[in-house]
Amino acid sequence: VPIKKFDILPKVTKEDRDLRFRPVDNSVLDILSTEQITHYNKQGFITPVKIFGEAEITKIRAYFDDLLNRVLAAGGNSYSISSAHLEYGRVYDLLAHSNIVSVVKDLLGENIVGWGSHFFCKMPGDGKAAAWHQDASYWPLTPSRSLTVWLAVDTADRENACMRFLGGSH
Repeated sequence: VPIKKFDILPKVTKEDRDLRFRPVDNSVLDILSTEQITHYNKQGFITPVKIFGEAEITKIRAYFDDLLNRVLAAGGNSYSISSAHLEYGRVYDLLAHSNIVSVVKDLLGENIVGWGSHFFCKMPGDGKAAAWHQDASYWPLTPSRSLTVWLAVDTADRENACMRFLGGSH
């Protein structure tokens, strides 16, 4: 069943943007510890957060390997699978998985929307790099009470272009 696409984001100009960080003030935590919340408030990120076990990650990885192969066969590229939750039901199921939603609720509270997804597949030797940035500056939300969930489905280390964070830069 196709998922209906609709526009939920407000039209916001750069001048109207409020990108200030707002600390988490949540005393009812489901997954995260108070230490993780304190770290998030001070550093702007938390890692690692174990969302899935090895068996689940293996299944998720196999699904994304298959999805990538289908997209490549259709003429797409490894960076073109954006807003995948609107087209692929299993990606939506992952975005809405209770383990992920619980972590997001711990950080943002009960009123949340999973409005975007991007299957970011950096292929070996492709040479692409992302410049230092803050994700919130790309999103038309104000105030910027938002976050990114990065779900790594394979090992991420210095040799294969892992994510790097600049603590306290939020």
